[in-house]
Amino acid sequence: FFWWLMLSALQAEGPIAVKFAQWASTRPDLLPRSVCDHFATLQAGVLTHSWADTRRILTEAFGPGWEAALELDPSPVGSGCMAQVYHGWLRGPLAPPLQANSGVTLEVAELPREVAVKVRHPGAQAQVDLDLEVMRTLASTLEAIWPSARYLAMSEAICHFESFVRPQADLRIEARNLDSFHRNFPYKRSSAALRLAESSASSKGALLELREQVGKLCMDAFLKMLFVDNFIHGDLHPGNIHFRGGNISSTGAVLGSSSGKPLELVLLDAGLAVQLSSQDRQNFLEVFHALAVNNGLEAGRLMVERSPGDARLVRDREGFVAAVGELCSNFWGLGLALGKVGMGDIFGRMMSLACDHRVKLETSFVTVATSIIVLEGVGRQLNPIVDLAGAARPLLAEAVARSIWQT
Repeated sequence: FFWWLMLSALQAEGPIAVKFAQWASTRPDLLPRSVCDHFATLQAGVLTHSWADTRRILTEAFGPGWEAALELDPSPVGSGCMAQVYHGWLRGPLAPPLQANSGVTLEVAELPREVAVKVRHPGAQAQVDLDLEVMRTLASTLEAIWPSARYLAMSEAICHFESFVRPQADLRIEARNLDSFHRNFPYKRSSAALRLAESSASSKGALLELREQVGKLCMDAFLKMLFVDNFIHGDLHPGNIHFRGGNISSTGAVLGSSSGKPLELVLLDAGLAVQLSSQDRQNFLEVFHALAVNNGLEAGRLMVERSPGDARLVRDREGFVAAVGELCSNFWGLGLALGKVGMGDIFGRMMSLACDHRVKLETSFVTVATSIIVLEGVGRQLNPIVDLAGAARPLLAEAVARSIWQT
């Protein structure tokens, strides 16, 4: 009963609370497994809105004749915190009425075409506005009561969080993000799915090996987003990561070795995407490079020098640099690998040290570091033995070289 009440309260509170629970479900290193398992139900099991609401929303967007061009199954195949998805067939051009503000006409060369249609939940935008206002009020109150909290840059973080959470309520932005990911990860088929990478399935069809392959594909895709494209999927919880092909069904059951299909990684829900500014990207690359070559002292020095806060307010600068150096050395001694010790663990500890020493961090730095932490949580669930720092080095070296050349 407790967990039913807790999950119901999170869904009733709004999209941002659900987002937090989805992130928490990927951190079995921080929370008990039972808590993660309960929160994980929100990755694909958020409450749906009615078919009547969907018909009304589509009529408002495309006019009363939309059903002649678009055939939908009334039962949604999935529901997230912002919207739910239907399976359907596009049988003709679908255009919004002239008075609509979307300015989008959906036309395809081949009809009929199987499609996935995402429909925003009624009132989602208003709920996001309310949630963000509550967060701003809480941050301001905490900073007023506890001045040291200002070094967490919570108000700035909320503003940055707002800049990439709010677009989720506008599905046109997600469509543009999908176009960008499609250009960055070309796929020969024109479909709603995004094939990021592939790998031949083991002839033995071992479930463990396939899970490790999925984890590696996920990591490789993220590293490309981070170091090559500078366009990062910001919501990589397990509910948005799917795979197909190989010897595994969509439910994870082993099918045997007869399929002979390559393993494909499919990422969903591209409403959250992060793109760093030139300066923020350079700062992050230099810190990551220092960590990847086991030079924690340099990483700590860079964090202090590039801090957007007042350097005079930093508490024990030399102590902070030394602590980051010791932290990096200790983690390297344990082995940097997804499922054991990872870069996300280092970034998490470094942010705690920054708080203790009053070293203010760029919000974008914290955002990307959090993305790494979430990805690492997914990797731990898949249990791959992959050296994240080692895998990142070639792409990191190229990114650093390009950054130096451009400056």
